[in-house]
Order: sequence, then C-alpha cells, then structure tokens
Amino acid sequence: MTDPDRLVDPGPPPPDLPGVPGLPGLPGGGPTGRPSLGRGLALDDGDLATDPTTGGPAENEGLAALVQALLLAVGTQLGTDRLNTAFGFDRLSIGRYALDLQARKEYIRMELVRCLCADRRVADVREVFFQDDPRYLDFRPGLAGAAHEQIVEAARARREYTVYAIIDTVAGSTLTLTSGGRLD
Repeated sequence: MTDPDRLVDPGPPPPDLPGVPGLPGLPGGGPTGRPSLGRGLALDDGDLATDPTTGGPAENEGLAALVQALLLAVGTQLGTDRLNTAFGFDRLSIGRYALDLQARKEYIRMELVRCLCADRRVADVREVFFQDDPRYLDFRPGLAGAAHEQIVEAARARREYTVYAIIDTVAGSTLTLTSGGRLD
C-alpha cells in the first residue's frame, strides 16, 4: 500500500513575500518595499462597474481599492454577512438604547474604529470626529464663526451628522474617510 501523502510532490518551498512582518498576504508594492493596498473589482453604487475599453469588469487598486472596501464595510450591517459575521458596522444599535447625543457619538467612534481596523490594510485609525466637533474647524480652516454654527445647527435639527475618520494605512499613506447618517 502506498502513502497518499507521498504521491504529491510539494515542490520547492514558496518564496517569502516582501511586506510587513506579521501581515501575511500583503505583498510588497514595488521597490519601496511597502505593502500593496490590494486590487479589486470596481463598484458603481453597489453594482460592478464596466471598463469602457474592454467591456469587461473594471478594476481598481491601491487607495481606491482600500477606500471602496472600507466604505463597503461601513455600509454593511454587522452580522449580515453569513461567511463573516464580524464584518460590518453595527448601526442598528445606535438607536436601540435611550442614550444622549454624546453617548451615541462615542458609540459611533468606537464602532467605526472596530469596523475599520478589521481590515488588515489599516495600520491605525488616528482619530474620528464629527462636523460639530471643534476638531472639524482644524480640518476645514476656511469655515469659522457663523458658517460653522449654521452647519452645526442644521445637523442638529435634522439629526444628520457627518463623521470623519483619519486612517493610516500599512503602505504609509493617510486617508480621510467621510460617512454620514442619522443619529436616531
């Protein structure tokens, strides 16, 4: 009788992938030695985008692929992906409890950090702030005084807030993710 494991020739060992130690599957992005931010199929409002030159599916890579993946994660309700129930953002819990506005905003901050850091291409979520936070004026220096107060009052009246997350990637780049919704 022959051993079935001996029938398969494993071949030479796979080469080590350049990239960040401890992050397998993130090959180097070229001569810089920085990890790649990936490639993917481009989406247009949730549907596959078409490449006009080939007629096939369009692709994106680098920061565009990462931004698309992060927006998809934030737009997916936590627990709805049957293959990965930890994927997504838990927006249903925001209005589940009788909490004040500050508690809801803090919950959103924590949930965004959890959701965004789940992608291994994200090295750090440096900060998360809302358009009515004082930090927003540092982000938009031309907006001060009455103009900022109008934005704050309109957001509070509609209960719709825009949140900004400043993210450091494993490739060394920084991006700002913008998302919004109602705080009900």
